[in-house]
Amino acid sequence: MSGVVVRAPASVANLGSGFDVLALAVDLWLEVEAEPAERPDWTFVGEGAAFLQSAPNPLSVLPFRGVVRNAVPMGVGLGSSAAARLVAAALDGLEGDAAFQRASAEEGHPDNAAAAAFGGVRLSSAGHLLSLPVPEAEVALLVADQPASTEQARAALPPTVPLADAVFNAGRVGLLVDALHTGRLDQLREAMQDRLHQPARLPLYPWTAAAIEAALEAGAYGASISGAGPSVFALTPRGRGAEVARAMVDAAPDRGRPVVSRVALQGLARTVSKVTSPGAGR
Repeated sequence: MSGVVVRAPASVANLGSGFDVLALAVDLWLEVEAEPAERPDWTFVGEGAAFLQSAPNPLSVLPFRGVVRNAVPMGVGLGSSAAARLVAAALDGLEGDAAFQRASAEEGHPDNAAAAAFGGVRLSSAGHLLSLPVPEAEVALLVADQPASTEQARAALPPTVPLADAVFNAGRVGLLVDALHTGRLDQLREAMQDRLHQPARLPLYPWTAAAIEAALEAGAYGASISGAGPSVFALTPRGRGAEVARAMVDAAPDRGRPVVSRVALQGLARTVSKVTSPGAGR
């Protein structure tokens, strides 16, 4: 049967110092193969399949039938909700900026949605959406085993911050953008330092501090909490991602699994395709 294939990548927001401003797309994908139907009829496979099959989500309420193949870890700071909202928008017929705008409004902030919609490294600020150079690096992840509440992570943030901390982060974001433009990835260790969100969230998952330090000791360019956490990510030299990911897991035993990926250069995509029924070939 004919239908559509829609896919969107995972994403890492903040990149340490760029709270609610910076994000990059990760080469782990949510892919949907579907056709219109009178009522929702979905089969979910992959990450969080059992939960998605039983709980309402942006896709389950849409009048389509098809298969959702999910490789985006859910609820652990890797942009699973942004990817799902973008795919849902695309199934509703929205494309490009329109899909991004809807998903961004639903998310309440643009960073994950920007990276997942357009790929690469994105800076979102004051209505401006900028593309930054993609670093020659691998993405090493400690993917947390247990999800965390984004609402709780937001609630942990103070309503105001000291002027010195605001200046500290502004300088680090500038250094990070410069590092990407010049290829001086050795600057990322300092550029990804943060005083706005990670110190406040550390009590929620204190083990992330050891994982970040282990990543840096293992040779990562820079490391931070991924989005609101509790996963941790690092940018590493080519060929060093597995070593860094394993070092993070070893530093935080029983907290998660190692994953090595790369920055996804493309974002949300929608194509017309021959849809395979979930029961076909059985």
